[in-house]
Amino acid sequence: MAPHEVRTADEVLAAHKDERYDMRFPNYLGFWQRSVPGLDEAPRFDMYDEPHLKRRKQILADHPEIEDLYGYDTNTIWITLTTVCAQMGLAYLFGHVLTDWHWTMVLVAYTIGGSFSTQIGIIFHEFTHNLCASTSLQNRWVGNIGNIPLLVPLAQSFRRYHLEHHTYQGVYGYDPDLPLEWEIRLIGNDSIKKFFWLIIYGV
Repeated sequence: MAPHEVRTADEVLAAHKDERYDMRFPNYLGFWQRSVPGLDEAPRFDMYDEPHLKRRKQILADHPEIEDLYGYDTNTIWITLTTVCAQMGLAYLFGHVLTDWHWTMVLVAYTIGGSFSTQIGIIFHEFTHNLCASTSLQNRWVGNIGNIPLLVPLAQSFRRYHLEHHTYQGVYGYDPDLPLEWEIRLIGNDSIKKFFWLIIYGV
């Protein structure tokens, strides 16, 4: 198969019909069907195995130089401190200085504050995988410090459930990123319900 050549699922299946290994070889991207709002009432399920380990092996075989990029980056600590100080500084500014600037506060909170909050979510992901410092304890503290502007303690619970997600990826009932039956019954494939569900997802 030439680089960047795109084939359909049927073409790949036909090419590998007599072979025992995964028909998604060599990219393991799969041919998953998607649920369509208005047509499907629930998510689509398939019987493919979780592809991350196979993709990792294949990618490293093709590009072993990627291993040179492994490790943690302590710059994330400074990014975390900067983000937290900026958030707290904005809170002080509009809480004690610009107390009459109501609409400006709303605009800044939505744009700048929202961007910083998203940044904190990324920091949570990095500390969860021990990519901010040399030890697990140091990484946990990076997460705790990054959590300060959010007020609600999310860092360590995110760590727990995200690691469970990686441990049980694609295993129904164990992977916390998959919807449970009651969530499917409650939300279904309704676009409006999904919108409001995502708004409270962080809670």
